Amino acid sequence: MATLLRPRTWIVPYVALWFAVGLLPIQPTDMDIFFWPSAQQAVDGHPLLVYVPRGHSDYPNANGPVSLIPLSALGAVLNLFHAFDAQPWRRALALALFSVFILLMSREAMRAIERIRGEPLTGLPRLLGYAAISLAPPLWQSVAGYGHIEQPVELWLLLVAVRWLDEGHELNAGVAFALAVLSRSSSILLAVPMGIYAMRRGTGAALRLGLATAVAGVAGLAPFLLADPGDVIHSLFTYRRDLVVGAGSIWSLAHGTSLEPVVQHWDIIPIAAAVLAFNAWLATRPGGLTQGRLFAAMSLTSASFALLAKTVWPYYFAEVFVFGAIWSFGRWKTTENPVRLALYPLAIATFGLVGELGSEDGLPASAVSFEGGAMFVMVILTALWVAWLAAEPRTRQAGMVAVPASFQR
Repeated sequence: MATLLRPRTWIVPYVALWFAVGLLPIQPTDMDIFFWPSAQQAVDGHPLLVYVPRGHSDYPNANGPVSLIPLSALGAVLNLFHAFDAQPWRRALALALFSVFILLMSREAMRAIERIRGEPLTGLPRLLGYAAISLAPPLWQSVAGYGHIEQPVELWLLLVAVRWLDEGHELNAGVAFALAVLSRSSSILLAVPMGIYAMRRGTGAALRLGLATAVAGVAGLAPFLLADPGDVIHSLFTYRRDLVVGAGSIWSLAHGTSLEPVVQHWDIIPIAAAVLAFNAWLATRPGGLTQGRLFAAMSLTSASFALLAKTVWPYYFAEVFVFGAIWSFGRWKTTENPVRLALYPLAIATFGLVGELGSEDGLPASAVSFEGGAMFVMVILTALWVAWLAAEPRTRQAGMVAVPASFQR
């Protein structure tokens, strides 16, 4: 029994499960459409030209190059065996490979939960914590359903960056944060809560974090910009402004109005406003942006993107879920209503599944608008509830679940 309660016991079965899912007859995902063509460039000997395949298309590969490193390494191995184009084996191996990053992310998530609680989780609670995160529907939806292999890498690096901030290693944290942004571009929004959190150690800490992020980010992207400036700039910086207002967004209600072209080009303004409002609220509560509130702030920051972007895909909720689960599991006390433990993660997982309804092709405009409006109402009410709850003062450590001696590791 003790062996089964150790998370490491389940590593091989977990990776094997992802491999098996990859063998299913899944329709082509963004991994096939965007990531593998970029990896093909690297495998063919052009690692700095990974944005050429879809360089000036309406939907290019819009994320940084970091997640392409392990994918290209896998592609090189497949190429040695003349199996680069072998489907579904290629997908199965890729899912198995990136499931390792989910495990690394889950480990960092559990460490963050333990830091918030002030003592380690052991036995069954620890195993259940790992399971709740690594088996979360938003992650399966993102990685297996949509092929967004960059999100596990991004989340792992973000959690590493937070841990290094907690340890006072702002330069290391800045490098990790830069690599996270170079994995998934939208994570740049998390600079707001992380910068505020770093200020707890003084202005110098925030400056070191910002400087390291900027230097590492420029150093990581510069070779690609120098080799292929046109495709890189379009893919990572300019293409999004010309995308139309799409499904899943509250802005779908603006179709046919004078507001639509404004939102199409400037949706980043309401997103940034929501990010600043949520973070300012939590940072100005008594005690400031504490360790626990940081993850609420990161979840609400990610939720702001899913709330107000001009197109919202279900996988946008992966970051919201992971950071929200850490906050929810870390802050909960055994004397509190269990609803507070699970409501937020369950709600976010449900929103991602509901979002599938609005992402179907061929829906009438009325259905798209209804889904976008309904999603906005559900997410904003949940986010406001979390913002209010996270502002509550925590005067004592969160209580631990009592674990029988036979369940101790």
